[in-house]
Amino acid sequence: MNELAKLNDVRRQEVIALRDAVKERRRSSVPPAAAEYPLASLKARITQVLLERSGRAEIPWEVDILDRTRFGADLAVRVTGLLKESGAKEYIASHVPWIVEALRSPLLSDAVSEVSQKGIYVNVRLTDGWYLRAVQSIIDLGDRFGHNDRRSDRTQIVDYSSPNVAKVLHAGHLRSTMIGHVLGNLYEACGALVYRVNHINDFGGFGFMLEGYRRFESLFPTGMENNDRLLAIYSIRRTLERTVASGADLDTVAEADREVIATYFPGVTGAEALRKTYEDFIAASDARFERLEAGDPDEVALWLRMVEWSLADFQSFYAALNIHIDFTIGESFYLDAGNEVVDEAIRSGRAYVLTEEMVNEEVAKLDRAVNAGEMTPEVRAKSAALLEKDLGAVVVPLPGGERLVVRRSDGRSIYATRDVGAIKLRRDIFDPTDINYVVGQEQRVHFSRLFQAAEVLGLAKPGELNLKHTYFGFYVDAETGKKLSSRDSVAGVNELLSESVKHYRAKTAGSGGMTDEEVDQAAHQLAVGSVVFNDLKSDMKGTVNIVKGDLAPTIAAFEKSGGAYVVYSACRARSILRKYNRPLPQAADIASFDVSDQEALLLLRLLEFPEKVARAADEDNPSILVRHLLDIAGIYNSYYASAPVLEGDRANEFRLLITKSVQSVLVNGLSLCHVECPPKI
Repeated sequence: MNELAKLNDVRRQEVIALRDAVKERRRSSVPPAAAEYPLASLKARITQVLLERSGRAEIPWEVDILDRTRFGADLAVRVTGLLKESGAKEYIASHVPWIVEALRSPLLSDAVSEVSQKGIYVNVRLTDGWYLRAVQSIIDLGDRFGHNDRRSDRTQIVDYSSPNVAKVLHAGHLRSTMIGHVLGNLYEACGALVYRVNHINDFGGFGFMLEGYRRFESLFPTGMENNDRLLAIYSIRRTLERTVASGADLDTVAEADREVIATYFPGVTGAEALRKTYEDFIAASDARFERLEAGDPDEVALWLRMVEWSLADFQSFYAALNIHIDFTIGESFYLDAGNEVVDEAIRSGRAYVLTEEMVNEEVAKLDRAVNAGEMTPEVRAKSAALLEKDLGAVVVPLPGGERLVVRRSDGRSIYATRDVGAIKLRRDIFDPTDINYVVGQEQRVHFSRLFQAAEVLGLAKPGELNLKHTYFGFYVDAETGKKLSSRDSVAGVNELLSESVKHYRAKTAGSGGMTDEEVDQAAHQLAVGSVVFNDLKSDMKGTVNIVKGDLAPTIAAFEKSGGAYVVYSACRARSILRKYNRPLPQAADIASFDVSDQEALLLLRLLEFPEKVARAADEDNPSILVRHLLDIAGIYNSYYASAPVLEGDRANEFRLLITKSVQSVLVNGLSLCHVECPPKI
């Protein structure tokens, strides 16, 4: 067994052990049943009285939450199935009367105080007692309020972040990390067993790193950090590649490029000499990778050191965001499994070697399509070139005449080889029901083909394993609208986080009454919260603007996205409770209270929280939760200003419970969005 295979055997046992630990830790907490929440329970009771009164086996209906100040009621009910069957006029005449009667049932008297008709709607006003019991349920569940058991039968892998060894982390990795981590939080909150996986690109293209390190190690500046050497090798290769592509002599290229080539390829000046040098570098790099893939001990040893350098450098990024991902697994781990899948596919006929005869047949089809006017010559030329490129490769046929190359013509693996191997190993080790790849939109075609190939290869049968690609847009230059380069975006994001911390430190320090340590903690959490909320609030498939140069407009825009606003609101509620500084009263002991119109709306929004969490998870859309938190914060801040909780030594006990409920829901929601609420602001 070669060194790489031995290493992967050890890794597999480590992954299995960690899997068991993660499973034990996460399965030890049983989420509340979704149906037991006050609002869900009330809806179930309403469904039951409607079913009994109608005599139907099922009766689809919908409910809208109302603002009492405008409508004099809390809920608006409409039986959508009957409305669609009958039409509005017949529905109002024939069905609304019995719906009103059903909702006045004694079975609902503890929850429903008034029922009235408004067109196709039946409006319901809820009792004060129902609200009091409901607010106590929020408090009793504490940090578990909002969690539910809707996905308790699911095991979900979330693949996110996924940086490339020997390259810089850029804005795409920041977005992938934040979106993927929050999606994992949502799935977990809904009862799923979630395995978070950071799929590191530690193999593809590594021949250049191995060859470059051996060629250039003695030329690197003294004291150069290990990971910086890897970044330098990547830059040297790209500089030479760019120069050769231009066809220019050394004395005509940009000064910076000329300096790099003169340093690392001394004496090479003419265009032809540069080309030969580049071809020699590629050939030597390919040979290095071939030896690495075969498990050569020297190549594996150097490769392992390089990977460790990059992972150590990445860790500062994850630490700054306080992100912990369960499994950091390089694509090299999936190499043997990928080759096994490809070999078995060839034996079973699910994949085949693309022969010259097949290529000629396909080119003939292209020619016929051009002659029939079904294809342009340009498209034909492009398709024919791809066929020629794939000659001798192993391909998996896909629906619609497409194909996925899963092994090169020289027998070496490619990304797709390791990707099909990843699906196989993840299926074998984790037994997942879902794998969600949180990767940028530029990978949409690749994942579409990969998922189709997985089905053809029998790796992902419909109904057994759901493969999904959750994609997102780019960070772009706010002025030009163009995608930021990797180097620009990583510099911009790092600077954005740094400047945001300074912005919030100045604001927080100005409020007084906090130690320097508390100010630093609050500033960092507010800065991260603003970046995260800005990313999650809008459609993640859209772009995010970064102003190059002066970051003040970007920081201001991010602050307006509301992350800091929600944090401030939660801290305001917490400060009231801290000032009260006594055990909270129990709802059962509160004899006298009234539920105001504003309180009814605020409480209904709080009680909707579990449903919003479930919907955000079902739709893979954190913005549903983010916007709900902003809504709660807005209502609470208006309520707080008009309804004092503490007046001297006296406290309004009902408002104290509302305040505690607001604080719990906002903190729970922020936590799901990976935003920490500092103890003080």
